[in-house]
Amino acid sequence: MRITLRLAAALLAVSSMAAAATGAGAPVAAQTAQAPAGYDALVALYQAFRAFVPPPVVKDVPDYSPPAMARHSAELQRFQARLAAIDDSAWPIAQRVDYMVVRAEMRGMEFQHRVVEPWKRDPAFYSTTNLGFGPKMHGAIAIPTLPIATEKAAELARRLDAVPEALRQARANLTDARGDLARLAIAQKQVEVNVYGELAAAAARVQPSLVAPAKRAQAAAASFKAWLEGIEAGLPAHGGVGRDNYAWYLRNVLLLPYTPEQIELLGEREYQRQVAFLKIEEHRNRAIPMPEPVKTREAFDAKRAGEDADLLRFLRDGQWMTIPDYVKHDPEEGPYMFPFEKDPSRPGLFDPPLNLHFFFQSEFRDGRPLRAHNLPGHAFDALQAARDTRPIRGQQRLFFVNGLRNEGWAFYLEEFILQAGMLADRPKTREMDYILGAKRAARILPELRMQSNDWTWKQANASLIARTPKWMKPGDAVAQFDIELYLRQPGYGIGYYMGKLELEKLLADVAMHEGDGFDIKRFHDTFRAAGSIPIALIRWEMTGDDSEIRTLRDRD
Repeated sequence: MRITLRLAAALLAVSSMAAAATGAGAPVAAQTAQAPAGYDALVALYQAFRAFVPPPVVKDVPDYSPPAMARHSAELQRFQARLAAIDDSAWPIAQRVDYMVVRAEMRGMEFQHRVVEPWKRDPAFYSTTNLGFGPKMHGAIAIPTLPIATEKAAELARRLDAVPEALRQARANLTDARGDLARLAIAQKQVEVNVYGELAAAAARVQPSLVAPAKRAQAAAASFKAWLEGIEAGLPAHGGVGRDNYAWYLRNVLLLPYTPEQIELLGEREYQRQVAFLKIEEHRNRAIPMPEPVKTREAFDAKRAGEDADLLRFLRDGQWMTIPDYVKHDPEEGPYMFPFEKDPSRPGLFDPPLNLHFFFQSEFRDGRPLRAHNLPGHAFDALQAARDTRPIRGQQRLFFVNGLRNEGWAFYLEEFILQAGMLADRPKTREMDYILGAKRAARILPELRMQSNDWTWKQANASLIARTPKWMKPGDAVAQFDIELYLRQPGYGIGYYMGKLELEKLLADVAMHEGDGFDIKRFHDTFRAAGSIPIALIRWEMTGDDSEIRTLRDRD
């Protein structure tokens, strides 16, 4: 192994000093390297590819018809041929990593066209509102709080008036719809019906020009839901991509060097470890009662402010990683809401009696493990990415290429704060940490079984509920949302644990090579500076070891 971590750290220091002058944050070593011959062609190709990715749009309706998708797929193949013609073999590692990022995104799009085909198979893909229901059609509407400016109201009215045509075309496009996916879409569409109804009611009070468009969108959503209810019983039940396609996706899009069988073995071992450690912790703390959950939004906000301050102070004072000043508590963030919790027909989160789903059972008692996941995890990632000006790595990733990196880092931080001693005086929070870990490990088998078409959504949902050691009952909102997402987005359910394991593997390799000179703060900072890309590529850049990537490329 050719470790280049010290060189990367030195370059990072140089680029960080430049960034400090502009307030842009800490970019990574690759920004300071001289671009090799041919790299500009890669950047230009990537920019053209990114502009090409969205489907054609006609009168505010994205065109997912068979002819349009056939043309889209053919053009993708031309992009891939142009990429294959670029010879990156003599480039520095940082630029070769960028090449592989572009390749993975193009293969992610290939997987959409060749295997997933959500426009043909997944009725839930035709979500006309951007409420967070997993993969969705291009141009889904973000519902604003009214009133809005006159010009924005006119634009919204136009987009609402496109909803009936979009859903009419959806019926024609869905030539291979699957039963599980249709049943998920039925629940989704009911939320949309209610959201459009609430929009119409709000418009009647403060913006009358939007009443009729909102009602037309509501009627179209209700009609689409009724159509699905009429056909779902006769559709093929399973909605997975199949074992061989899934294995191709792991290797070529996620750049994960494991087979589905290896992932299952690792996942089961991690599940057993988490449950065993939980039971040890429970026995140790058996005389201590579990904290009661907070019951008001005011108490929740005050608790979270203290937890966030505690967490950031611990990471900074302990020299565990660099936490820039822009990573801070957001007093407006509030509890995370699942899409169906935004349904106006549901009670509010704090309306008595509290009906807490699995994550709220933990977060309303002590939010530190989940805040580690979300504040120095996902929020830090988003804030750092927004400051990344690199032409390829600085772009938002497509097709879940970075999913394991982002979820792996966030989940790694949950157990990290336990092992690093932050929870030493919080015994019941340590239990919560293990409960969360066991639940995340329990997600792996449901995804694998659904994607191999061995389990239906219902069977996968039952498995997750049965194997989560605490706080999850049939109908739990987290279980409902998770299993939908892991069926509709391959790689998501396994991503937390497999990303964490890949990160820990890299840490162990670097630490053993550096010996007593290993510095975990430098490791974390260098890992993060590589950007939101697959961990196999970060490994290559940090260590110079291309064995994983070479194997993945040799399998073409």
